[in-house]
Order: sequence, then structure tokens, then C-alpha cells
Amino acid sequence: MASLQRANLSIETDFQAIGTLLLAESGLGVETSRRFQDAIEHVSKLNQEQLQHLFEQAETQRVLRRTLARLDENLGTLRQASARELVKTRFTEEDLRVEKALYSLQQIVLCLERSGIPVMIMKTLDHWPDTGSDLDLLVLAKDSEVCEIFDGDFHASRQPQSWGDRLAHKFNFKIPDLKELVEVHVSCLGQTGEHSALASDALSRRQYRQFGGFSLPVPSYEDQIVIATLQRMYRHYYIRLTDIVNIDLLVAGDAVDFEKIQAIADAASIWPGVATLITVACQYAVSCGAEPVDLPVNVNTAARFNWSRTYLDRQFLRVPLVPEATNLFLRQLAGNGRSHNFAAIARLSLLPVLATAAYLSFRFTGDDKGVW
Repeated sequence: MASLQRANLSIETDFQAIGTLLLAESGLGVETSRRFQDAIEHVSKLNQEQLQHLFEQAETQRVLRRTLARLDENLGTLRQASARELVKTRFTEEDLRVEKALYSLQQIVLCLERSGIPVMIMKTLDHWPDTGSDLDLLVLAKDSEVCEIFDGDFHASRQPQSWGDRLAHKFNFKIPDLKELVEVHVSCLGQTGEHSALASDALSRRQYRQFGGFSLPVPSYEDQIVIATLQRMYRHYYIRLTDIVNIDLLVAGDAVDFEKIQAIADAASIWPGVATLITVACQYAVSCGAEPVDLPVNVNTAARFNWSRTYLDRQFLRVPLVPEATNLFLRQLAGNGRSHNFAAIARLSLLPVLATAAYLSFRFTGDDKGVW
């Protein structure tokens, strides 16, 4: 028990330190500067094994490349030469991996577009200059069209689908010589594929942005947060550090049109979840040294709870299932009822069954991948 408590404390300390490295800026006020220097001091005291664990945590949180960049800027504070060398080595490795992933994404996008299929890269580049553990795409097409292209043009092997994957029209492909799996969402979003209109509308709003010399189609900032909400508040019920960093920086940089994001989320009956995620992210960011931001009235009114209701457990900031996540799900269900979206209601009604099956599978086998 004591060793487990020490491990949890180490995870929590690393989580806070990484967040502070990314969200606080040395020299921007006495308190913020102190927090930043404390985080640097924490990292400088780590031995090589502990530093490896911190990098693993950063990778899990989808912030490894950004963390390495911040440490590279402060190499002089790392006391051990081996630690400085490790930072430089991992930095180089990440740059090479990301460049290869970007090149592969461009080839996939070009191939799909030549076939007349609307395509957008989602989630993967929200973390830029980090990328995720897989490459996520949203397309408007038939399942068979997508499978034929990946099989014929990329010689990809199609991975087994879970029950949830089948409901959500989601496919995973393994392309030879590419480390990451390519995850393709076909014509819908949501854990049960309940958001077909949102998928097509988000694709119509996609924007081409530059990533390391590649021009790639990605969601608008508003759609980026909405899609993140579907994943965090309506599926996994945990928040990664990257979500906190991404959302806080977008809000602080006045990149989000709050009337537009409410309209998008209202149409999908998930505005309370979106407002809650924005609130939690911006509040937690302050605890890491970020400057407080003033959220608009529509966000404050719609948010169902704040960051004090979340808790850090098993590497992530958790959203309690009862009553917080349950209330968001019921509000989503009721919203679809009011808009007479009976197809979405039918699919959403399967979610509790799916979640129960995943829980039982995990309890008995230690793995829920075949279900969830």
C-alpha cells in the first residue's frame, strides 16, 4: 500500500510539473516565475530512471515533444550530463517520428481527396507539435470505399473491430513501416456513431493549416474542442494534460468564437459538456501557473461542474461517473429527444449496455478492447 501511495504521489507530482513547464512562463510575474522554476528544479533532481518515467508520463499525456522543447531551452539547469543527453536524444527521436507521421498523413489525405472523399485530420494535430499515438481521420464515404483504398493504395492490414468500433463506424489500419495505427471515423462521430450531422458539418468547416511544412485539413478551433468533448466527457471520462493545455491556450489567445461553439454544440445536444470541459481545463491550467482567463457568461451558465469535482487517478484527471458524467449523458439524451433525433436516441440507448459489457470484460479478463 505504501509503495502504491508513493507511485501515485510521483505521478501527481510529475503531472503538475509537466503542466507547469507548459503553461507557466519564467519571468511573467513573481508567482508564475517561481512555479516555473520549481518545476525546472523538480526535473533537475530526477535521476535517469525517474526522468524516463517523467517522459513516459508526458508521452501518455500527448505533450512529450512540447515538454522536451521546454527542457531543451533550460538544459543548463539539468545537473547530470546523462539527463541532458537523454533530453537531446528523445527530442531528436520525436522530431523524426513526427515528420514521418506528417508525411504519411499527407499521402493519405491526397489519396482520399483524389478519390473524391472529403477528409479531415482530427485529434492527432490538436497537440501540435506533438501528435497522438495513432493518426485519426474523419471521412465522408462508404465503409467499403475506405477499406478498398487502404488495402489497395497503402497495403494496410485492417485491425479487428470492437463492438464500439462497429457502432461508431470506426476502422483501424496498420500501414507497413508506419509506427502509428491509422484510425478512420467514417461519416459519423460519437461512441455509438450518434453524430452524423456533426461529422458532415465539421468536415464542411475544415481548415488547411501548416504543420512542419505540410498543408493539412484540420477542424476549426470550435470543432476541435467539440470533438475533444465527445471523447473526454461522453466516452472516456478522463482528461489528458494536453486537453488542458490546448484548450487554455486557445481561450487565452482569443481563438475561440463562443457563440459559434455554442451553436455547434447545441445542435449536437452537448453544450453542457463542452462548457464544462472548457471550464475545467481553464481552471486547472491556473493551478499550473497559467494566467486566469475570463470565460463568457454562456460558458459559466452552461457548465455543470468545475475542476474541484475532478480528481487525479491513474495518470489522468478523472470525471466522476456519478453524478457528473451520468448527468451529462442524460442531458444529451433529453436534448436529442427535444429535437426529435430518434436515430441518435436509439444509438445512445446502447451506450449503457456497451459500458456495462466493457466493465464486466475488464473485471474478468483485464481487457475491454474487444468491447469498448
